[in-house]
Amino acid sequence: MRLIISQFLRTLRERDEFDRLLPDLLLAMGYVPLSKPQTGVRQYGVDLAVVGKSPIDGVAELLLLVIKQGDLGRRDWDNGEPTSVRPSLNEVLDVYLTKLVAPEHDALRKTIILATTGDLKQDAETNWTAFKESNGAKAGFDFWGADKVSDLVERYLLDEHLFAPEDRTDLRKCLALAADPDYDFRDFNRLLLRQLGLSAEGEVEDPDVAPNRLQKALRRIHLAASISAHWAQAEGDSRQALWISERTILWAWHRVQLMKPEDQPKLHASIAAIWQSYTDAAARYFEVVNPHFHVRDGMAGYASEGAAFSIVLFEHIGLIGVIGLHCCLTHGESEEELTRISANVTAVADSLCALINNHGASASPRLDNHIIDITLALIFLFFAGRQEVARAWLSQIAWRLDYCFATRSNFPVSTDSLEDLVEIEVDRGDASLTDKLMRTSWTLATVSACCAMLGLDELYLALARGVADRYSNVCAQLWHPTEGWHSYWYFKSCLDEGEAEAPYALLPLASDMRKRIAEFLERDEYDWIKSSPSVAHGLWGLDFMACRHFRMPVPASAWYRLLDDVQLRPDGAAEG
Repeated sequence: MRLIISQFLRTLRERDEFDRLLPDLLLAMGYVPLSKPQTGVRQYGVDLAVVGKSPIDGVAELLLLVIKQGDLGRRDWDNGEPTSVRPSLNEVLDVYLTKLVAPEHDALRKTIILATTGDLKQDAETNWTAFKESNGAKAGFDFWGADKVSDLVERYLLDEHLFAPEDRTDLRKCLALAADPDYDFRDFNRLLLRQLGLSAEGEVEDPDVAPNRLQKALRRIHLAASISAHWAQAEGDSRQALWISERTILWAWHRVQLMKPEDQPKLHASIAAIWQSYTDAAARYFEVVNPHFHVRDGMAGYASEGAAFSIVLFEHIGLIGVIGLHCCLTHGESEEELTRISANVTAVADSLCALINNHGASASPRLDNHIIDITLALIFLFFAGRQEVARAWLSQIAWRLDYCFATRSNFPVSTDSLEDLVEIEVDRGDASLTDKLMRTSWTLATVSACCAMLGLDELYLALARGVADRYSNVCAQLWHPTEGWHSYWYFKSCLDEGEAEAPYALLPLASDMRKRIAEFLERDEYDWIKSSPSVAHGLWGLDFMACRHFRMPVPASAWYRLLDDVQLRPDGAAEG
């Protein structure tokens, strides 16, 4: 385990990765941070300051950490740059210790720690030793390299009391299989459940657990998830790494919702740290797949057959849709943050548009639950201001859907079963199997309603006529979550915690459908957005992520509200 952690540490960046791990480690060791690393703020050599009693001799001390990345050699020691090792240490001695130490900390033992994700090379050891000896009267010194930090992590974050032997076993299994595209992460899931104190059904096993105890558990699962995600990325599977990050943030947020309302804010910082790790995993996934989106049929290399290609393609459409919504729904406080968020939204939107335009199969869903991925992508495109691309894509989907249902071929199968999809591909002449697999359809209801909302009246009428005549055996349906939906939304598929609108009648006129949608939006009991516990904390993206991750339809009340964005009039067509 120590070797695994050491290898993991060596992959971390100094900023936003290694410097996020160290505060959690020091907290577990009993120290209290006085400051945390901040980009762009003059820190006079000190990246992290903490106070507490040494776990070795029990003496109260002030630790001043100077954080670096990678192996430190002679060139890193003093290369003329103010950020090299020696100038940073001198600034701690000359400025921080003389001017910035609070009066209540004057009497504490002071230790300067040079921490890095690598090792101290042999050609710099003499410089380090000489520096410690010449400045030993001012402060104590210690070096924390990857091996020392991994030892501390195992001892204080993953010790036998806090990280049980079965958790270690499950983590090792997860790491061994993390890059296998068929691995279902059952071992990682068991680890999460034990650490969060949840049953297999997502219920709390100890309702009286203290917030600080759960906070430690959140730090531990964050570390386990980070190691597993890095391992998958190192093996070349950024998609699996993203799945790990999704599952961790969703289950962590679910667990926080089960705490008393007054205790939940105490855990929000830990949730924010896990959320940031999801952001990092999403960015790395995007870097890997983005080039393939800009090439005609560039994703075809991931699957060779039509049906298999469709499965892979729509999975990526859903992932990109969720990542885009995460960017859109992220709040920025400074102008710099807002500029960065806007650039991210633009980049993801450009990529999704390229994916749609370069892959004709993006308009041909083959499983009924592909409508989840389509809906997420459509909502993101509207948030990102790409309405025309959304309309053009929806038009293609609607046209092909009408044709496929009418010809009883290549339609999205209602069972969402890969076996059924393969069977109908092989035996296209089996009428009874075809009737069974086109019996119900979320896709038909969602696409029809979206066409009405976006003023695509001719396409809506074609689908409405088809339901009334050529494929009248297809039962269009929608699903609406009801009161208490969030109790399990972030833990598992909760289709039982809602109501099915079946059959979802397609009214003869698009204007009548728009009126019905407007009336539905007036019903508070179906207001998914208003009742979400994530919206108030700036985490609305989690609600959409759960839809994709657990394969639940995006609630109609969410995409119905696109009415406000496109300024629909109940008695007329959409105005862009």
